Amino acid sequence: MAVAERTGRGIALEELHGIRDRVRLHRHQRATQSSWPFHQLERHITYKARRAGVPALLVDARYTSQMCPRCTHTSRSNRSTRDTSSCRRCGLAGPADVVAAVNIRDRARRAWVFVNMPLPTAA
Repeated sequence: MAVAERTGRGIALEELHGIRDRVRLHRHQRATQSSWPFHQLERHITYKARRAGVPALLVDARYTSQMCPRCTHTSRSNRSTRDTSSCRRCGLAGPADVVAAVNIRDRARRAWVFVNMPLPTAA
């Protein structure tokens, strides 16, 4: 939060509403998953950001870890393991969390343009 405030940047978060309905887990993982406080974390971060005057945006979470940020090729096979991502089209490879974070950042940048766009004037 302090870095975003100091550098004049914003914070982008994945919109995780409905994730419990979209994610299928093994039986032994269900108790852990149902205790994830996504909404509480989101509200806490947006509250703190608003208080510090830092913009916070929620972006669509779909395919963020399966899409290549360089060529935008999206495929399940881009994420071959839990920890790594490797694009089948252009070869970009790296940690899956970093690739997803870059995609979230890029989506937030595109959305930010529309948030700050001046309203059209009636002619």
